[in-house]
Amino acid sequence: KISLFDILGFPDWLPRPGRMMSGQALKQMKAMADSAIEARVARGHEGTPDLLDLLLEGVDPKTKRKMNTAELRDNLLTFIVAGHETTALTLAWSMYLMGFDQGIQDRARAEVQSVLQGRACTGEDVDQLPLIRMIVDEALRLYPAAGIISRTAQKHDTLCDREIRPGDTVMIPIYALGRNELLWDVPDAFRPERFADRKAIDRYAYLPFGDGPRICIGASFALQEAVIVLATLLGRFKFTPVPGKDPEPVMILTLRPEGGVWMTAEPLD
Repeated sequence: KISLFDILGFPDWLPRPGRMMSGQALKQMKAMADSAIEARVARGHEGTPDLLDLLLEGVDPKTKRKMNTAELRDNLLTFIVAGHETTALTLAWSMYLMGFDQGIQDRARAEVQSVLQGRACTGEDVDQLPLIRMIVDEALRLYPAAGIISRTAQKHDTLCDREIRPGDTVMIPIYALGRNELLWDVPDAFRPERFADRKAIDRYAYLPFGDGPRICIGASFALQEAVIVLATLLGRFKFTPVPGKDPEPVMILTLRPEGGVWMTAEPLD
């Protein structure tokens, strides 16, 4: 987590207030996760495998090694904590954008109804819902849950004529990248079809989950989750915006709609 002390160039040995205040809460979360892992190992697998079962059974394809308790705990907490609000925000912004373009919403609903035939969406349906995935991607371009991310430089470099030293914190404005006219045609417009040909999009123009060794470990999970929920909702409701309730994006750790996203959900016959 980036701290004001990092931006001001304070030395690493100086404690960061935010990390000090969250220390006890983090210990409690880790203890709860450890208890859940121990209980699952003792009980064994039952019924349909959930996320914890999959993590317990996961094997590194190269080393054939399974994760130890600390690795299991960290991955479990990452999926739960980091994937909770971020996915909810992506869904909220997706429905908000579709509310102002009923044509796209109708096309997406037709795709959903054709594939699902009235049932809830599952992971097996995701690949058959390309338009829903494009809507999620476009919402992430316009309103990325992580509007800005930071990385710590590992070696000397030069960026925009500025010297980068090892240990420097580099801020990456994901929100600005998604709305840059040099990278996107009519960047402020909601056009899901931009993602019809993903190979045509520059690798570093679209970074809602970061990239490189520190890319979000839950990226695939979050995208699949968002597509499943959005498809299920579109198959059951028509969404229209509430007049006079346009949300203002506010950056507070994540890019949130101030006051929430107000929509009217009309059940489908």
